[in-house]
Order: sequence, then C-alpha cells, then structure tokens
Amino acid sequence: MVKAKLLKLKMNKAPGVDLVGTRMLTELVEEISYTVAELFNKSLLRGEVPADWKVANVTPIFKKGKKSSVANYRPVSLTDNLCKVFESVMGDKMIEHLERYKLIKCILHGFVRNKFCLTNLLVFKKEVTNYIDSG
Repeated sequence: MVKAKLLKLKMNKAPGVDLVGTRMLTELVEEISYTVAELFNKSLLRGEVPADWKVANVTPIFKKGKKSSVANYRPVSLTDNLCKVFESVMGDKMIEHLERYKLIKCILHGFVRNKFCLTNLLVFKKEVTNYIDSG
C-alpha cells in the first residue's frame, strides 16, 4: 500500500520542510517502501509522528482583489511528502474499517466512496418529493 501511494505522488508538488521531492521518492520506491512502511507502523505503535511532520512551510497564495490586502490571500501549507503518504494510508484504512463494520450510516455522503454533494442533494430531493406527494 505504501509503495502504491508513493507512486501516486504528483511530480509537480513542492517538497515540505525536509526538502525531499516526489521525484526522489518515486525513483527510489523499490528501495524505500519497506522502510517507510516500518516508519509508519512504529509511528502508530508509539502514538507519535516525526517532529518534521508537524512543521509546514506556509505560503500565501493570492486569490483576487487588491494585492495589498492581506484578506485577499489564502495560506497553503507545504508538508513533507512522507507525511502526505502517511495521511493518505491512514485515511484509506479508516474508511475501509468503517465500511467493513458498517459504521457509516447510509444517509451520510461526505468522504464516502461513490457519494458526493450531488448524491446527497438527489436523496434530499427524493425525500422532499415523496413527502409532498404523500401529504
């Protein structure tokens, strides 16, 4: 799973504080994926993540309006690529657990595979229509 996630990293993304770029991670994936998985497992067992993963380079990105106004910028945090991979693996595993044990109610649509804002609106519309038709 770690190897697959490393290979899915986008090549044009800027590195985080550790300055390790996606190109290096993808080119060395065969050599590092087992060690990275070990790092993730040790992190989970200890209940802590490496200190570098808690630090981000924050860059202001201009939205619109006057460039002199601070309100017209949004912050973008550049985190380490390995931290992104760890978060992605953990997210997938949590969703997998929730789905396996049917812990997500069918009415929920956020962060659920094949469900979107649109499906939520369609279900709502159907419920409202049924209520009006029966009333």
